[in-house]
Amino acid sequence: MAKKVVVVGGGSGGLVAARMVQTEATRLGSDLDVTLISASEKHYMPPLWSEVALGTASPEETWAPIKNAEKAYGFKVVVDPVKTFDLKGKQVVTEGGQSFAYDFLVIALGTAYGWSDYKGLDQYGYHNYTEEGALELKQQLATFKGKKIVFLVPELPFRCGIYPPEMAMNVRAYFEARGQHPDITVLYPADAIRMALGEGLDRFFKRRFKRTGINYVAGFEQLVEVTENKVVTKHGEYEYDLLIKSPPSRLPKVLAAGGLAHPGDPRWSVVSGPRFQHPDYPEVYLVGEHAMPPVGLLTAGVPIHNAAVIAGASILNDALGGYMIPSYGDTLCMGHSFESGFAGNCEYWWIPEEGKWGHACYTVATGPMVRLMKDSFYRGWLDALR
Repeated sequence: MAKKVVVVGGGSGGLVAARMVQTEATRLGSDLDVTLISASEKHYMPPLWSEVALGTASPEETWAPIKNAEKAYGFKVVVDPVKTFDLKGKQVVTEGGQSFAYDFLVIALGTAYGWSDYKGLDQYGYHNYTEEGALELKQQLATFKGKKIVFLVPELPFRCGIYPPEMAMNVRAYFEARGQHPDITVLYPADAIRMALGEGLDRFFKRRFKRTGINYVAGFEQLVEVTENKVVTKHGEYEYDLLIKSPPSRLPKVLAAGGLAHPGDPRWSVVSGPRFQHPDYPEVYLVGEHAMPPVGLLTAGVPIHNAAVIAGASILNDALGGYMIPSYGDTLCMGHSFESGFAGNCEYWWIPEEGKWGHACYTVATGPMVRLMKDSFYRGWLDALR
């Protein structure tokens, strides 16, 4: 009887894991029963929401039907949010009442947003971390007549670490083309760029900030509150006419309710080892954003992709009686940089005594071609499901 593999999550982590297990099993002539369960019929590419906010993409361009993965890759897709995880009984139950038994389980549920965890953060400011938010920010940018724009990161780590500097430079270019020259400030509670990406990329961003006239403030330590016209921190206040905010990351409720919160930091899920397994249930793999920080990784799409590949290979190894499990690969991140683009590479190594991945990052290339490569990748990814 075919082993059952259930993948929960219709984002990039879930899609990569399900795709790898199914396509490799098919290629090797092995029979595995792979099912992906998604809460939404839409498979989004969230970085494209920045383009929606800037007016260079429509909401329809940011997603593809997740059901199309059945035809494209051969695994089953169920659109029905998961309600409970029974890890002892090896079963997943959906809100629609469907039950799915499994031999292997992959969980990739992204992250929830804790807007209400800071005074005023849920009331003031705009963002493009959802389709609706991107459309609201688009309207604010299009009608902006003020003088001060503040990008706020309330806490670390947060979703997509290069977003604030990347978007800040895009916003600078957006207004320069319109003959507007607002003051732009990027606020971090610590020197996050250096901490996450190393000295090379830190130097790159700071040079670009200087060139484009963006104020970079790292080290306010603690956000006190947000009012209708200023951000109040432990070390200062910053007035704004437009606030663009990043959300605090929180564990999705279904994981918290299922006892999957990390004991050291409930913002994240439990996870252990270089194979991203549950510490007590080795047949369970956690590869969403919720599982990255506990093992020293960033909450972004590229680290998740690598984690999903390792999980998929691990399942193939255990289910088929042998399949080479790759090491966690280098990650190449690409981003916009005013009129240009940048590419940074990160190398990783496992540190057993810490139970985390170490990493070192450096700048690989800059130039408009990198910007084009990034944009093409996102659209090509979605086109594969259309």
